[in-house]
Amino acid sequence: MNISEEKKLEILLAQLQERYEALHKMRDRSMQFVLWILGLGLGMAWLLINEIVLTSIQRFVLTLVLLFIGTAVGLFIYAMENGFKANRQIMIRIEKALKLYEKDYYGISEPILPTDFSSQKIRWSGHFQTLYALIFIVFLLLIFLTWTNPCKHGATNVYAPTVPNQTQTQKVINE
Repeated sequence: MNISEEKKLEILLAQLQERYEALHKMRDRSMQFVLWILGLGLGMAWLLINEIVLTSIQRFVLTLVLLFIGTAVGLFIYAMENGFKANRQIMIRIEKALKLYEKDYYGISEPILPTDFSSQKIRWSGHFQTLYALIFIVFLLLIFLTWTNPCKHGATNVYAPTVPNQTQTQKVINE
């Protein structure tokens, strides 16, 4: 099958556009997922600080649940990161085929894209590394709050019945 140079260029440009859109969607979905998890974590932190008094067994079980959920969230983000990396590798190959990293190819003295855009090196400040840090901090905070249980200091159980003591009720009736 013979494909003209013009048709090959069309195919490369369409693929590159598709890869760019997919990268943006993956970043957006991963960020939305982590924001959702952060919101749930902050809600749980609020409960641990203000509302819930935990027994030792409840602390242990909650810690196991938090470790399980934290691991599952981390694995989900890891899977998204792997898809992101694979898509990015394809994108870079297309950009190289289009010679977007070469000087003077398009009649300008600088390449269209800087060479560091083609780097696969992971930076500590990268998108997914930041998400991992946020997840780790939230789950670490929740485990810390589970074991310190700040609500128990001076808080009352908000779910306890508010029926007055029987002897106090009898005193009032007798008077």
